[in-house]
Amino acid sequence: MAHYKLILAYDGTNYNGFQRQKIKTSVQATFEEALRRLGWQGRAVMPSGRTDSGVHAKGQVVSFNFDWKHPDRDLQKALNAFLPADIAVQSVEQVLADFHPRYDALTRQYRYQLYWQPARDPLRDRYAWRLERKPELRLMQAASDDLLGEHDFIAFGKALKEDGTTIRRIFSADWAEEQDGMSFTIVGNAFLYHMVRRIVYVLVRIGLGDLPVETVRLGLERGSTGIVSLAPARGLCLEAVSFGEDR
Repeated sequence: MAHYKLILAYDGTNYNGFQRQKIKTSVQATFEEALRRLGWQGRAVMPSGRTDSGVHAKGQVVSFNFDWKHPDRDLQKALNAFLPADIAVQSVEQVLADFHPRYDALTRQYRYQLYWQPARDPLRDRYAWRLERKPELRLMQAASDDLLGEHDFIAFGKALKEDGTTIRRIFSADWAEEQDGMSFTIVGNAFLYHMVRRIVYVLVRIGLGDLPVETVRLGLERGSTGIVSLAPARGLCLEAVSFGEDR
């Protein structure tokens, strides 16, 4: 019995998040069904984390035990043959039996995309948040710099478990301007539930002049920003998860 590590990419539009649910369509349940068609008899795969309903991924990592008699490359091909067009295995490798994609992860990288124009663009709206006007990147970056380091991020999300810690470390948080849009890339050791989308919403409001640039810093200090709104899920993508060299 081998222990496998896979990287999954998926368009989250038609899924109610990664985690398996009783009556709603999830990425996990869809992937596990493809595995079962190959003879897998496990209970559940282990992911590096849960993405929200509508959130996309390029680098979701999952692992599982499987008695597969063929090369790793054949497992990738077989899974992709049974998966729908909006989910695909990017790579397959065998790893040590004690590998855990969540607990062994050192960093997670998310990217959020937005653009501005008066009318909807159906081709871009699937993967980006449309704004009516351009926000000020300089203000958004200044506020983003306050995220760096280790903080209690209770103002921007909640722990996945009732007694879980809300302390996280952010290594980088950078805005990049594109032709008529922007992207925000944030790297941290882990993220709270809704944390990235709440951060993006606050930063965009700062960039539009609706909130002072000190909002992020004060929120971290006080434990609340008074804002509960989220940036739309469609603009967010889990880009990559990193592990140590032995993982």
